[in-house]
Amino acid sequence: MPLENAAKQLVDQLESLNVDTVFGIPGIHNLAIYDQLLDSRIKHITAKHEQGAGFMADGYARATGKPGVCLVITGPGLTNIATAMGQAYGDSIPMVVISSQVPTSKLGHRTGYLHELKNSTTFAGCVAKESRVVPSKDLVSLYLQEAYMLATSGRPGPVHLEIPMDILSSPVTPGGEREVISSGHLTPDIWDNFNQLTEMENALKSIQESERPVIIVGGGGSFAAAGITALAERINAPVLLTCAGKGTVSEDHPLCVGTRLHFPAVRKLLEQSDVAIAIGTELAPTDLWEVPLSVGGSLIHIDQDPSNFHNSRPDIALRGDAARIIKAMLESTGNKPGGEEITARVSQIIEKCTVDVPTVTGVPEKQAAYIKEMLEAMRKAFSRDTILCADMTTPAYIALSEFPVYCARTFLHPVGFGTLGHALPAATGIKLSLPEKNVAVLCGDGGFQFTMPELAVGCERGISLPIIIWNDSGFGEIRRWEEAKHPGRRIAVDHKNPDFVELGRAYGIPSCSVQNASELEAAIKEANETNSPYIIEVKATV
Repeated sequence: MPLENAAKQLVDQLESLNVDTVFGIPGIHNLAIYDQLLDSRIKHITAKHEQGAGFMADGYARATGKPGVCLVITGPGLTNIATAMGQAYGDSIPMVVISSQVPTSKLGHRTGYLHELKNSTTFAGCVAKESRVVPSKDLVSLYLQEAYMLATSGRPGPVHLEIPMDILSSPVTPGGEREVISSGHLTPDIWDNFNQLTEMENALKSIQESERPVIIVGGGGSFAAAGITALAERINAPVLLTCAGKGTVSEDHPLCVGTRLHFPAVRKLLEQSDVAIAIGTELAPTDLWEVPLSVGGSLIHIDQDPSNFHNSRPDIALRGDAARIIKAMLESTGNKPGGEEITARVSQIIEKCTVDVPTVTGVPEKQAAYIKEMLEAMRKAFSRDTILCADMTTPAYIALSEFPVYCARTFLHPVGFGTLGHALPAATGIKLSLPEKNVAVLCGDGGFQFTMPELAVGCERGISLPIIIWNDSGFGEIRRWEEAKHPGRRIAVDHKNPDFVELGRAYGIPSCSVQNASELEAAIKEANETNSPYIIEVKATV
């Protein structure tokens, strides 16, 4: 029977926080935690690389709204997971990363102790909301509680907690202290601030007096989907979605313009608006494809994080929970006329944007048409609520506008930090934690090989997971940029790939290669009925 030590209090506290799944890799320095997991109800998913564990936790958090929890060792474990933490930080995804640390007697002395890393909390702090060392065995539970609270409060994000290995193994009083300590990082309630009440009154007045309102929805609005849809219908406002907000308002809703902020027709719509309501979005350069936002009238910005107001420079800033603010707006806003005229314009804008896809994305017309056909096949083969994890790849960029999504948090794409290799482990983390959900992967051949070893996790666990690999034998997006700058002269963008069909067979899973939309649709349907990952290679034209 394991001793009652600080590691046991850590695991007990994870259980008290209703953590059901953790992702990680055991090592000599964190074995005390793994000893306690033997008798825990928490499910542990062993990744093949700490970066994969981080992406799995990221996917879990995106789909569930709960923090993804990771266990790694110090040194290489922490440096390996840093990329995944950076992606979570950039996209405001709640995570708690727990790493071990060298013994307290060795901290900061550069003795050459195994896995020693200079200034590890400073390093992790670059990709986290906060990074802290637990200084005492008696504070393990309290520090973990605060880390969990901080990961979800205000603007969500990753929090790093490191625990020296001697503290993990230190005996403690059974039960321990469980009182939650207050966090200075928790976001104040909007209604407790007089200035915010005044801003709310100004926002309501602007909306009520507007004739051409527009709504922009980011990832921070995804948990207020019903309210945002109702507000759009109430004021007859076209809805524009960022990548992170894709699906928050169903893209078959007549008021939804979709994820098309980067198209000239949508920019014109914004310029002609008299009020734009931005909800839960940074309005970052990546959201806008590096073209500054131009709104014809006033801008109302709703967000948990006031630092986002620096990007938008809003006329009216409302800091707080989007769902609660939208609810208050609905209670005080009347119906606006003009429904048929607005929906007709939305339809016209979408048609214009579809024509402009090659011009806007820079993808040649023939290739863009082929990608669109394949995306249509995917949409037919998927259920309405299938969660698609899309990597940084040309088909995903076209999918932003041309792949309709009907539910919030079902198109997951690593926009802000923009790392390759996110899709496969993120989808694996989602499917393992939400097995009843249909989940799929869309990645390029280059991005797939960043985290290809995580394919083994899905194979070991027997999860149904279609993996669509867009094979253009290289970094296709970067190749296109190189060709545009100096035609015929390329460097570092062409790959000698493995045979992906044979790779799947080596893992003992079904695999196939397709060249047209009907073959792709059939393969996805077959993959959906298979209790294992299923590699579907799409032969892309180079």
